Amino acid sequence: MVPPGKSDDNACFRATGESPAGAVATRAAFLQRLAGGGAALLFGGGLAASRLIGPDRAFARPAAPKPNGLHRFHSRPDLVAPIVSVLHAGETGDGYVFIAPSSGPGARGPMIFDNRGDIVWFHPTKPRIATNFRTAVYRGRPVLTWWEGTTSAGLGVGSHVIFDSSYKQIANFPAGGGRQSDLHEFQITPHGTALVSSYETRYMDLRAYGGSQNAEVVGGVFQEIEIPSAKVLFEWRSLDHVTLDESHQRPGANFFDYFHINSIDIDGDGNYLVSARSTWAVYKIARKTGKVIWRLGGKKSDFSMGRGTVFAWQHDARHHAGGKEITIFDDGGAPTVEPQSRILVIALDLKRMQATLARTYTHHPGRLQAHFMGNAQVLPNGNVIAGWGSEPYITEWNHDGVIEFDAKLPSGGQNYRAFRFPWVGHPSKPPRIGADGKGRARRVYGSWNGATEVVAWRLDSGKTAGALAPGATVPKEGFETELAQPPTGARYVAAVALDKHGKPLKTSATLPI
Repeated sequence: MVPPGKSDDNACFRATGESPAGAVATRAAFLQRLAGGGAALLFGGGLAASRLIGPDRAFARPAAPKPNGLHRFHSRPDLVAPIVSVLHAGETGDGYVFIAPSSGPGARGPMIFDNRGDIVWFHPTKPRIATNFRTAVYRGRPVLTWWEGTTSAGLGVGSHVIFDSSYKQIANFPAGGGRQSDLHEFQITPHGTALVSSYETRYMDLRAYGGSQNAEVVGGVFQEIEIPSAKVLFEWRSLDHVTLDESHQRPGANFFDYFHINSIDIDGDGNYLVSARSTWAVYKIARKTGKVIWRLGGKKSDFSMGRGTVFAWQHDARHHAGGKEITIFDDGGAPTVEPQSRILVIALDLKRMQATLARTYTHHPGRLQAHFMGNAQVLPNGNVIAGWGSEPYITEWNHDGVIEFDAKLPSGGQNYRAFRFPWVGHPSKPPRIGADGKGRARRVYGSWNGATEVVAWRLDSGKTAGALAPGATVPKEGFETELAQPPTGARYVAAVALDKHGKPLKTSATLPI
């Protein structure tokens, strides 16, 4: 149980609830009370490689150490990104890794990197942070999606963002019906709608639970909404369906976060799956009525929980095999209930209502304990990749539980969820060029944030900006590549990105040297 006056990990609430007497709690007052109540703060203020082999099966090699765990690029001094150190890379699934660092050194924001830890795309969102960064299909086109907003004492205020493959924003919208957008879930469904999370507060008598007579209770809310209008197609409120006695939380001095939605999914039959951290349970919700069809785990489980299937403070419940299996990131803390966090694959016998442990994945040889956040994604090849939330790791296992990929953010780095997806980016903005040093020691560098089809770089140069001649070509090296040495007498240079056929993709602005 959480001691009175404490909250869980990353509850982001909007104080719009109304007491029976009609008194409305303002968001500002609620934030102030929460900060005074000692809520946990969710969000705080490498390896390189030779020529790119491809994002799928690249292997890592050590690079020269960099100060403070940060990348510094001559061509992009504005991108101060945390270094992802790849500890192991083997037979991974296809694609790049998608994260959104929310604490630790460096800027915040969505990041794509490859199996060497080299950045593919980074989009700083300061002073805001991002969560739920992933790919999706919207109106038949591949897109990038994430939640973006600000936090105060663990509370989020934000919106849902969609970028196309040229990294242009095509949508930015809140939750529906005037509700505040919560950071915990945003995903586009196969039929083009969005699943998003929100919250509400109501005043209730909590004396039976050790609280006050007129206390704020935070209820979980989720919606399915249209894009980009945010028109509500379905809305569900936990306080209408789940009683307070299911919670493993206890009332704090300022509020009672009794439910705490942290994932929403659509089951194989079209109904909803909702993970509630505070009740240690996953709920199947009827799409037509909003009624709870069944509970998995928690105090009122409708399933007989087999050995090893009981979870606590969990995140990210996802259905598989037409609803016959479910994956769960089992935090096991905080407060600590289990010795380490783990990813569970639970088989569901829906006739006998029995839950059986099919597989489990842990971070060996360490015993990582994620106190909040975390996720697990099953990849098409059967691998499973996980983000460890409060712990700065991203890990991928094969079906048998052997670690095929392990990476780490700098000390203090946190990331809500980690995914692996194929992605092809065609940036609308041109490559960038930068230089360092003087005279014969001068070095020129090129980069193109988000471009996935660059294989080599050519340095064009000349005595005038309007008359550049093609020069030497070098293989692409990570995010930023040191280009060929400018020839004697050259006064202007430009970087030209080349594809695998040697065809120019786009040219940077001209740089005087």
